[in-house]
Amino acid sequence: MENNNLIAAIPEIKGPLLDVFLEAGWYRYGDMIFTTNVLEDFQQTYSAYWLRYDVPKVIPGRKEEKIIRKGDGFVTSISDFKNSDELEELHSLYFESIKFITSFSIADLMIDTDNRVFDSKLLTVRNNGRLIAAGIFDEGKNAIAGIKNIYHPEYKKYSFGKYMMWKKLQYCLKKNIKWYYPGYFAPGNDRFDYKLDVDRNATEVLIPEEKQWVSLQRFFQIQSTIQLSM
Repeated sequence: MENNNLIAAIPEIKGPLLDVFLEAGWYRYGDMIFTTNVLEDFQQTYSAYWLRYDVPKVIPGRKEEKIIRKGDGFVTSISDFKNSDELEELHSLYFESIKFITSFSIADLMIDTDNRVFDSKLLTVRNNGRLIAAGIFDEGKNAIAGIKNIYHPEYKKYSFGKYMMWKKLQYCLKKNIKWYYPGYFAPGNDRFDYKLDVDRNATEVLIPEEKQWVSLQRFFQIQSTIQLSM
């Protein structure tokens, strides 16, 4: 399998320009932008496919509505991204509790911490003033890109990772933003399958060879046809 990783440094990726890159399958990498069709995970290689949600079409199921109700018992807000000691402390607690590889700190993840290259937003969840979860996303003109969700290990039962995805969707609805790009998933690697649980009927997949977005249902039909022909 050919690894088509590409990385580019551009002075500013905001507004409509971010929309163009996301639609083409390019995504944030620190203060740069990259694309790939391959995932290397624990010495195994998988095909990677970029996803997006058609925001107006997304409908939460009963399980998702329950997650939203529980999360809404806390205080949430969205503002321009700004790094802080409490955000880094929360990330450290999150980092120590997970089993997969991720950035050592928020500063390492973002690099562009002053919003010079990207227009980044910070979603916070607080309990009596204490920061217990946070989500970061980049905003274009008609699209957002989900960058990171972290939470305090003591609050794991609240499914804040999924909850913050729904809060980002609600933000898009409020601002009439059509597309939410959550990154890629890799068939055969279930670590990214949670991205398919938002609403499969409103999820699209980029077919890199054709440079075309198709419904998730159509994507699996194409994959089944390929496997049968092998």
